[in-house]
Amino acid sequence: MVGIDGVGKTTVLRRIHEAGDVAVIHAIRAQDDPGSPFAGLSTKLAEASAAADAVGRVHLKAAVFYLQLCLYSAAERRAAAAGRTVLADRHPLIDPLVYLPLLGRMATSDNPDADVADWWQKQNPAAAEAVRAWLHRCFGGVDPWAAGARLLEVGVKPRREMLDELSRMFGVAPPDAVLFFDLPVDEAVSRTRTRTRGTELHETTEFLSKARRGYEQALDWLGAHRPDIAIRRIDCSGRTVRAVSDQVRQVLTDLDGRA
Repeated sequence: MVGIDGVGKTTVLRRIHEAGDVAVIHAIRAQDDPGSPFAGLSTKLAEASAAADAVGRVHLKAAVFYLQLCLYSAAERRAAAAGRTVLADRHPLIDPLVYLPLLGRMATSDNPDADVADWWQKQNPAAAEAVRAWLHRCFGGVDPWAAGARLLEVGVKPRREMLDELSRMFGVAPPDAVLFFDLPVDEAVSRTRTRTRGTELHETTEFLSKARRGYEQALDWLGAHRPDIAIRRIDCSGRTVRAVSDQVRQVLTDLDGRA
């Protein structure tokens, strides 16, 4: 399931999980996955993401995005081992097609030293230690700016090269289907403003408008170049969580029947 922030993916995924017949993954917030062994690290990465928002540097936001997506492959294998349909909130090969080019246009290349130090200091020391260890394991170094720059470099490549590079980076294959949760930007922004965890660096009307167009363009490209990936649009405007959840379930049933 993909779509701009505020469309309701997390809420729908939680409702579907309650039925118990579908395995669920949160690609960015693994702490929201029931019983996830990665919950503790994911919580620390969420704190690092909030610190990047506070500092306001795109390279640091991209670095945390990279570290969060590095958790996905193990979570996917764990979910698939149950033998059920796996439904994910975001995907490391789909969402970056949209967000990396947008983040790259926001990035600046001036001296990052003071901001990197500030970013580390804004994190709890124990959490920062865990983030540093995960950064070293995933990236082979402990420079978050370099890790963010590496991911942003992928974002300037043609989409076919991006897809291949992301697959190698994160060790995952493309999904069987992409469900695009669509919602007018003004409704999405209104929803993000009610969150208790605050607003993120990219949750502005301008950015979300660009992201919504980016999803449409990326999914049009996928439909033309990867016909093996089913694309389905889920209209979320003015609809209840139950109605959207029921539509998602129907789509999953239809796709299972097609297979």
